[in-house]
Amino acid sequence: MLKNVIIIILILVVSGFSSGGYDHGTSTGKGQLELDLTWNPFNLIEFGQTYIVIGYGLTNHLDIHGYYAHQTDKDDNYYYGLYYQFVDTKYLDLATAIGRRQYTVSDVKDLFFPQLLFNIKFSKNLTVGGAFVNIQRITSNTFKSRGTAFDIALYLPLSGVVKLPKYVHEIKIAFGIFNPGVFEPDHGNFLPTYSIDITFKKFCNNK
Repeated sequence: MLKNVIIIILILVVSGFSSGGYDHGTSTGKGQLELDLTWNPFNLIEFGQTYIVIGYGLTNHLDIHGYYAHQTDKDDNYYYGLYYQFVDTKYLDLATAIGRRQYTVSDVKDLFFPQLLFNIKFSKNLTVGGAFVNIQRITSNTFKSRGTAFDIALYLPLSGVVKLPKYVHEIKIAFGIFNPGVFEPDHGNFLPTYSIDITFKKFCNNK
């Protein structure tokens, strides 16, 4: 009971620093769906975002992934792409991805490529993951590099602390930092991030 209370308090505290992270180097898994959720409550934090990252495993190493980010200036943006994990070892996972970002108000369009995503597995209960993402601005069918975004986060699974619903494979809390790469943020080069990451079990029984 006390552990559950501590987890709830942590979530409420870090929601005051609500910038969204991106992704890491471990694929979702064939037939599984992962949702990573970040909430900036009532747009209270000027530089914060309400954020959802989505990943679905087409195979054990190939995902469809993307995100939708609601910003306080109401110029939301979304990304969609393909993700491939090419290293899968006991202590380290590496992946790459390619995708496109668009905005709902402005005409800005970006290509996210190349990308390097990583996940360092210190133990079953502790991993550190993140991504380096080169952002190329698309203008008149040409591409110009705008910089490299970087994020890194500590992932803490909850399956050993709380009983999960039968349809949930794992829930993790992530705490990290994010550098957007394409501009100098007003609140320093690195913004604090958090997310609640939920991986649902397979929707089908295909082997």
